[in-house]
This record gives sequence, structure tokens and C-alpha cells, in this order.
Amino acid sequence: MKKTLSVILAVIMAVCCLPFAAIAEEPPTEFTKSASFESSNQLESGRIYRIVSGVEMTVPAGLTLYVPSGSKLFVEEGARLRVLGNIKTLDTSQLYIDGTLINAENVGGSGEILAQFRFPSLASQGLIKDDGTPRIKVSYAFSTSGNAYDDQQNPLSFTSVPDGGMEAYVPLNQYIYIKAHIIEPDETNDVKFDDAKMSVSANGVGVPYTQGAHIMKVGTSIDVAYGTWTTDDDFLSTYKIHLPSGAGYTVYGRAGEHSEVGETVYLKYGQSFSFKVEIEPEYDMSKYEVYIYNGYGWTDLDTDTLLKDVPPAKPDEYGYYNIDCIKGDTTVYVIGIVKNSTITLVGDILSMIRSIFETIKALLDQFVGMFK
Repeated sequence: MKKTLSVILAVIMAVCCLPFAAIAEEPPTEFTKSASFESSNQLESGRIYRIVSGVEMTVPAGLTLYVPSGSKLFVEEGARLRVLGNIKTLDTSQLYIDGTLINAENVGGSGEILAQFRFPSLASQGLIKDDGTPRIKVSYAFSTSGNAYDDQQNPLSFTSVPDGGMEAYVPLNQYIYIKAHIIEPDETNDVKFDDAKMSVSANGVGVPYTQGAHIMKVGTSIDVAYGTWTTDDDFLSTYKIHLPSGAGYTVYGRAGEHSEVGETVYLKYGQSFSFKVEIEPEYDMSKYEVYIYNGYGWTDLDTDTLLKDVPPAKPDEYGYYNIDCIKGDTTVYVIGIVKNSTITLVGDILSMIRSIFETIKALLDQFVGMFK
């Protein structure tokens, strides 16, 4: 009886083990020597393939290499995949680029194609303050249409990058948007620092900044790096001050800036600026006012609306108007400059009108007196 039970148990165990043996995943096939792929169907469905570090595999010109359904092809960090022909991924297949891919434009298909982005820790980039707080916060998003303007056509979902860095996979041949936002003293008032001045590089090459993010097309795996923080001054926002020009006057900055051609002065956040208004002799009878308001170059708007809540600026004892702390684009506006001859002419007309009224009044007085 015991012998019979032992046989039955052995059979049951053997049967139970059969499915596991049948579905056990085969070990990956590794490419350990540099070579070229020889046929379109060299990779088999349901298999895992790895190009190991130090190896370069090439898809020769004229050949389309298929990554079949259910299979995975890994290009490990330190490995290279040159695509002189084409690679086409089929449904449920996966291609992971941790190493270098050459000619990403020749790679496509319905499978998943991802390149690794390696974001460094902020500490390794010198972007942690002495008090342990970060100087920047990093996030990323990617397009889904392959269009560089996807961010303007569709809302993007940004993923935060931890201060300690991370590795992330991004779809190949899409655009990645990296925000390296410089943390403001007051995050509700984003005026002190200019994020465009915090550089972002990919594999040692600077990534262009536009529309609030560093944008590049994903063509291989990337090691991300950030700019070096020296002093706050290197990252301060730059603002414009519009100095007006007009008949009869010139605006001069204390450092020699002038408005004869409508000059714009560029100043960094927190700097001060002083200017004076010099009136030409033929206009020196003018009773003018000077206004300083937020915004740049809005001199063609309705001044009654624009200046409704802005009081006239007052000069100091030396005749200079002072802006103590630049915190945004600014416009200087001068009104009331009139030529002396015009003022005299208007005065003469008013005097003449006054004289006429006085004459009429005298006649009326005489007329009224005749009936007393």
C-alpha cells in the first residue's frame, strides 16, 4: 500500500511540474561580439535578446529587422545599435535603448520602443543649498504625436523627478520637455529667477529652451546634466525699461542711457534705475507729468485707463526720477509737453476771449445802469 501511494504521489508531482517546465522562460540570447544582423527574421517570437555592453550590432542598409510579437530586444548601457537599414517592431514586442542608438529615424512599428533617460541627483550637480534644500525642481513630459508643438496643442502631463535623481523610459522619436525650475523665494511670485538661464544638457550637448521648457527629440538613451550654480546673480531675470521719445524732450538714464531712438534699458531683477527728463528750450513752458507703470511699451493705449490708478512720479532734489527695485518690465511715460509758441498762442487766444467777455460785461453793466 505504501509503495502504491509513493508511486501515485510521484506521478502527481511529475504532472504538476509539467506546466511550469512548459512555461519556463528561456534564458536571454546575448550578442557578445560586434556583428551585423543577417536576415529580417533573425529574432524569434517570444524570445529575449540583449546586446551587451561594449558590443555594436548593425542593421545593414537594405535590410529590415523585425522585432516579432512577444519578443524583447535590449540595448544595454555601453552597447551600440547602428540602424543603416530599418527596424520594425510588431505588436506586443519591446525595444529598450539603454545604450546608444544610431539613426533612430529608421526605427518604428507598432511595438513599444523606449529610450532611457538618466536624471542625476541634484547633490551631484551642486544644486543643493547649505541648508539641505534644493535650488531647482525638475519634471518632464513627452509628446505623443511626434510633433515639436505638441505642448501647445495638447495638455502635457509632467512627471516630477526626485531630488535624488531617477531613470525613466521615454518613447523613441517623440519630443521630451524638461523643466528645470529655479525655486523662488516666494513661489507665488515667479519674478526673481529666469528658468531659461538654468541649462540642461543631454549627453554633454545643450538642450534648447523655448516655451518654458528644454525640448529635444528622443533619438537614443540620454544622460541628463544641469548647469553649475555659482551665484544667484547668474540666474536673475532680466527686465526691460522703455524710455519714451517725443518732440521737445529727451529721457536720460543716470548711466547715460537716452531715449532719442526709443532706447530700451535692460536690467536684472532687484537693480535700481534713475532717469531725468530734459526739456528743450522751445518747450520749457510745459507743465508736464512723468508716469512709471508696469508693462512694456504700452504708450498707444488710452492713458485715462492706463494711468487711472498710477500717481505721477516725483523727482528727487537733483531732478532724477528713481525706480528703487526692478521686478518686471516697466515703461516711462511723459505727458503734457507742448511747444512754447502753442502755449503763447493759446494764452493770447484766452486773453482775447477774456477781453471780449470783459467788454461785453462792461456794456451790459452800462445798459443795466440806464434803467436805474
